[in-house]
Amino acid sequence: MLAAMKSYASSGRGADFEVRYRFLTPAEGGSRSPPRQHIRWDFLYEGDDPQRDGLFMIWPEFLDDEGNPRPEGEVPPEGLAHMFILMPEMRPTHRRRITVGTRGFMVEGPKKVAECQVTRLLGLAEHGS
Repeated sequence: MLAAMKSYASSGRGADFEVRYRFLTPAEGGSRSPPRQHIRWDFLYEGDDPQRDGLFMIWPEFLDDEGNPRPEGEVPPEGLAHMFILMPEMRPTHRRRITVGTRGFMVEGPKKVAECQVTRLLGLAEHGS
């Protein structure tokens, strides 16, 4: 049996920013599968074209009402998530683009599955990170 995954923060680096998210329903074009903790969806900035601008490896970790990572399994259709930038060399790019209020999407390939808005800068706000 596989051990449950720990928080991404257990890798030694904390989250880069926090978002408020809402999963799109299947009728809105969202995923038909229920969202789960530690799903590896990418990030698309609002207004960007995935074919022209690309997608970014920024993975969500969904939080409970106390701000702690949720356990493995399904997650609520809306709430807060910490976001982790996977490629350190992209941090300067995201530092320039992300502020509180920035909007974007969690995407499964080019398919938008959740809308989100940045609520807090975390590690991304630190200098030299």
